[in-house]
Amino acid sequence: MNKLPLITILAFLLFAVGVNANVDIVESSVYVEGKTTDSPLSGSFTINNTGIEDLSITFSEYKLTNGTEELYITSLSTITLDNGSSQNVDFSVVVPNQKLPGLYIGTLKATSNETTPSIATIEININVTPTYSVSTNPASEMNLGVASLNSTHTRTFSITNTGNDDITNIFFDFVSEKSGFNLQANNSNFTLAFNTTETIQFNITIPATHSTGNLTLGNVRLLSDSPGFNNVNLFNIKAEVGGGLIIEDLDVFLTTRIKRGSDGILRSDSGSDTDVYDGRKLNFDEEDVGPESEIRFNFNIENTFTDREDIDIDDISVKITIEEIDDGDDIEEESKEFDLDSDSNEDVDIRFKIPLSVDPGLYNIIIEVQGEDDNGNEHTAQMSLKIDIDKEARDVIVSKASLFPKTVKCSGTSTLTATIKNIGKRLEKEAMIGITNSDLNINVIKGNIQLEDDAFDFDNEFTKKITINVDRNLGAGTYPIIVKSYLQEEIVWDTKTADLVVESCSQTQEEEPEVTEETDETETVETGPEVEGEETTESEEIPVLGPTTTTEVPLTKKPGFWVAIIALNIIIIGGAAFFVVKLVGKKQ
Repeated sequence: MNKLPLITILAFLLFAVGVNANVDIVESSVYVEGKTTDSPLSGSFTINNTGIEDLSITFSEYKLTNGTEELYITSLSTITLDNGSSQNVDFSVVVPNQKLPGLYIGTLKATSNETTPSIATIEININVTPTYSVSTNPASEMNLGVASLNSTHTRTFSITNTGNDDITNIFFDFVSEKSGFNLQANNSNFTLAFNTTETIQFNITIPATHSTGNLTLGNVRLLSDSPGFNNVNLFNIKAEVGGGLIIEDLDVFLTTRIKRGSDGILRSDSGSDTDVYDGRKLNFDEEDVGPESEIRFNFNIENTFTDREDIDIDDISVKITIEEIDDGDDIEEESKEFDLDSDSNEDVDIRFKIPLSVDPGLYNIIIEVQGEDDNGNEHTAQMSLKIDIDKEARDVIVSKASLFPKTVKCSGTSTLTATIKNIGKRLEKEAMIGITNSDLNINVIKGNIQLEDDAFDFDNEFTKKITINVDRNLGAGTYPIIVKSYLQEEIVWDTKTADLVVESCSQTQEEEPEVTEETDETETVETGPEVEGEETTESEEIPVLGPTTTTEVPLTKKPGFWVAIIALNIIIIGGAAFFVVKLVGKKQ
């Protein structure tokens, strides 16, 4: 029998089988470990194409099990492998928050797209480790409300195991910056099973010596034997601890901005609110708080510790803050510090001036009283109020009328700066400014000025400067320069006066012999040209003509005098010598 054909057939079959075994996964298994908080958990493996053809490979059998619990492999899609190439394949497993801990195992299958598909498998091991977490109600803060020193309070809260394993040997503790607190819970040394809730009742005692005011007393913490889950903050406890410092009484008084009435008299209106309590919106009856109003807060601060307790409170201060009233910024005022013996009180006044530039609206007022007793405990009292700022519909004022210098002696120069400002609610398109003094020959009018209604706009105000030159012949005295604002022509709205003081010249003059003075007169007052715009604008100064003096010069000080004298002496001496020579010659 010829054995060659049989050997050829067997070799062909072996080759065919070898060709089909084209897919190979290098690793036999993959192990990944993590907590539910690390989800998704990720791993990878390497797959080879050992054949001579390009392959398309798909994956299946994604399920991983741990008893009755299941997880699933995700993020795997069909891949293409060139012949003789390898590829790293990434996969992930999403672990839900409360998935039970343990080892989840499954076999992942890779299948080629050949006529006779080749298959490779790999074991996937996902070890989910315990995750410990809880939630409480209240979630972050419990408020005891009004409490007193040396008092005990009973409260309840619920706690839920939101992790994926039981929490064992649970205790509760209270942590505070101050010592002396005592917290006792009705349940301790217990196990909080996975996904269960317990209601806890506890008592907390506030020490007899402690700070007072609206305080965070401390926080409740959980202690347990569960690995990595110990000394866990649950929620804070707050209380309005009475005693110590209190605001026994508060009255608030209003004085509106000073205005000049139609009769020319300056006056302001006033109002008061003597029924002030925490959370109140201040009410001054018919009077409104507006720009540059003054608010006076009159406090009565009391130390409520009794003489028997004998606790003094020192370095007490009262601070008032009006929030965001100054173009978004706060303004605040604070009293001087003072001390209070036990069972004593003190009246404190704090004055506030509302900014001239302010937007109408409702603003928060925060009042804080703070001091410290002899034991180092801090005592505070707080109050919150609201204040409503209103404006008139139209209000263009003279916000500035100033001279520099204010006093001129004999003669000199002074600069007047005058500003008008719109503190009303509407845009003004025809505002005017007027500056006058007949004695100084000043009569300046500038009209058609547009003033924006936005209190913080650059064009909300207008400034004019003039230079005043005072002549020495102007009589000594006070010269009132009147600055007026107009809503429009002939409607004067506000007036301010800047007084220029002119002092007399010295009456004694030193005299020299043979000296006379002649003085050239100039204009007594010159007003510089108008300067429009902001205060930084410089005005052109007009020079003042000083006195001109002529002096009679003595003959001996005139040019050539001594030259003439010397020449005359030479002539006289020469003539005398000639006369003597002649006389001697005749005698001989």
